[in-house]
Formats: sequence, C-alpha cells, structure tokens
Amino acid sequence: MARQLGYTEEELKALDRFEESKAFDPRVAAALRYAELTTRDAHDVTDAFFDELKGHFSEDEILELTCVIGLTNYWNRFTTALRVDLSGSNVPYDAAPPVR
Repeated sequence: MARQLGYTEEELKALDRFEESKAFDPRVAAALRYAELTTRDAHDVTDAFFDELKGHFSEDEILELTCVIGLTNYWNRFTTALRVDLSGSNVPYDAAPPVR
C-alpha cells in the first residue's frame, strides 16, 4: 500500500530508523514519531511534542492521524489475538518463517 501511495524503497527501508534518516521530510517524520509514541505509550506524547506536531498539522489533521493510529493499533491487536491471517498465504498464522 505504501508503494501505491508513492513511498520509495529508500523510505520503506528507513522506517525503523526514521529519526536518523534523511529519507523523510520533517512533516512525515513528525507523523511517524507521533505514531510510534502513541503506539508504545500514549502518555509519552508530551505537551512539547504536541506543540511540535501542531507546527506541521492542523487540529483536524492531528485528529485524523490519531484516529488512523488508534484504529491501526486496534486492528493489529484484534487480528493478532484472534490469530487472523491477513497474509493471503496458506501458511498457518503461527508457523515459523522460512529459513533463508
């Protein structure tokens, strides 16, 4: 999906180190940081960070970001707890990944 939205291979490979990467503009990096903070522990979203976020996004955009982050976290937990396989493969959900 990210590729369909125009994200590059460089950006996809840099997601796990987005804060150090030059692949993302400051607005996208702020959204990624917000997603990470909200996902790990929403209490870590400080007033200072929220002010930074407001420098990149309107209140409506922040609300939309928060909804997408929350719904994605919900969906991930829901499908994981119920062992729902969304991969489209016939490999059992909890099968060990193939050795490469």
